[in-house]
Amino acid sequence: MQPYVWTFDPYGGAGRKRAPKNLFTETDIYTIQRPDGARDLQIEHELSRLEKGLKTLVTDFVAQYRQLPLHRQSRLIEFIAAMHARTPHAREIQSMLWQDELNAIEQQERDVVTPSASKPERTAEGPPLPPSPQKRLDGLRTALATPMKFLLPGAIADVLPMLRQMTMTIMCTDEPSFITSDSPVTWVDPTVPRDKYLTHKKSLTDKGIEVVMPLSPRHSIILHHPATPFVKPVRYVSACTSTTAALNRRTAHFADKAIVSWKDGFDPAWLLAPPPR
Repeated sequence: MQPYVWTFDPYGGAGRKRAPKNLFTETDIYTIQRPDGARDLQIEHELSRLEKGLKTLVTDFVAQYRQLPLHRQSRLIEFIAAMHARTPHAREIQSMLWQDELNAIEQQERDVVTPSASKPERTAEGPPLPPSPQKRLDGLRTALATPMKFLLPGAIADVLPMLRQMTMTIMCTDEPSFITSDSPVTWVDPTVPRDKYLTHKKSLTDKGIEVVMPLSPRHSIILHHPATPFVKPVRYVSACTSTTAALNRRTAHFADKAIVSWKDGFDPAWLLAPPPR
């Protein structure tokens, strides 16, 4: 029988019954269009391989509280890094930054070409952009056309070295309890005071940082300090009710457009604060 999950708006409301394979689909979000019009599916295939590996890891190792072989630990960390960078929200933010930079360079180009009313008139053509700005201009246009080609590899590479050194703890529950979302990887430092939380810039080097991602309704992984270059065994810890609730609130708080639960019914305890009016 086909399993189903329920999705909810981050601030509540009625649930929508969905098949897991139909969650968060967006056509060609990772497809690279080649100059000849062909579709390059390299990123899609690599992400699919990581997802399939996660299913095997949860079933064959995590659900049985087995230690993870080094290569499986490495793949799991790669998947966490990819899930943190691959969301449409992350793509939109980076695309906005690229677009702002592109607009600024194009404006500089127009300023060079168009004579100013307060200055002696110059030729309409004007000098071309220097090679370096022109190269950057072309690069930005290409990045905006295929953002994931440029965003995903760099974003993963930036965080992998530190993630690989962090301690890995998997929280476990007897009953299905953990929710997930369309932005499942959260970075939270619970040691930061509330009055500084909004202005605090999170970094993986922060000693209190916790990188959390739900693995299944019964398992959620936390990457945390101490960080060392040595291989460390995975810790399996039974999650009490309060810990499970705290992790679910993080997941719900950082969701972009949807929370996913294994059962119907929105739990108000998922909310950090009352919904906006």
